[in-house]
Amino acid sequence: MSEPVVLKGFGKGIAVILDNSCDFDTICDYFKQKIVNGKNFFSGYEIPIQFIGRRLNSYELQKLIDIMKTFGGVHDIIFPWDEINFHHLVPMSNESDEKKMLFSTSSKDAKIYKGTLRSGQVVKSDTDIIIIGDVNPGAEVISANNIIILGALRGVAHAGASGNKDAVVFAIEMNPVQIRIANIIARAPDEQNQEQERVPEVAYIEDDTIVIKPVSQF
Repeated sequence: MSEPVVLKGFGKGIAVILDNSCDFDTICDYFKQKIVNGKNFFSGYEIPIQFIGRRLNSYELQKLIDIMKTFGGVHDIIFPWDEINFHHLVPMSNESDEKKMLFSTSSKDAKIYKGTLRSGQVVKSDTDIIIIGDVNPGAEVISANNIIILGALRGVAHAGASGNKDAVVFAIEMNPVQIRIANIIARAPDEQNQEQERVPEVAYIEDDTIVIKPVSQF
């Protein structure tokens, strides 16, 4: 690529094409300049955006989101996608930070919420939801489709609230009070082995029962 970052419009959204050969700091510098130059266009809008050209871990994705909100005045960001590749959620071997997880995007609207949900907070969406943070006891996430939690799930998650039994719940740390998928409910066991190593897990319906497995076995 002649430039590390190229912005192109698609419909009402933006495709951000990233040079896979550049280091991430260079990407951030160029992206910031693009956002500053186009601030009048971005400011105040809910922006559908798609990153193309390189896979981003959640730290990198959050960094680019912060740039858009800080320097572009963007209120909310929608990620278009049509499927989740859960094998991209497994951390790379050289990443120790549990927040540095990979995922891909494509073409149904997905909502991203940044920050930890605390007791009494409820996040609802008619689309897929990505939470960058923890869901604490007393908090609830409700989605008509899939729920992705790049943190710990310790509260309630209800995926497929529209009746979609193909919906799933993913969390880096799965320790929910309750998981619901469509009309099927599963609760956490009364006792859990706290010394057991935590791995990213996904919950889904199999034979009308909610099953929770490590992502590597999904």
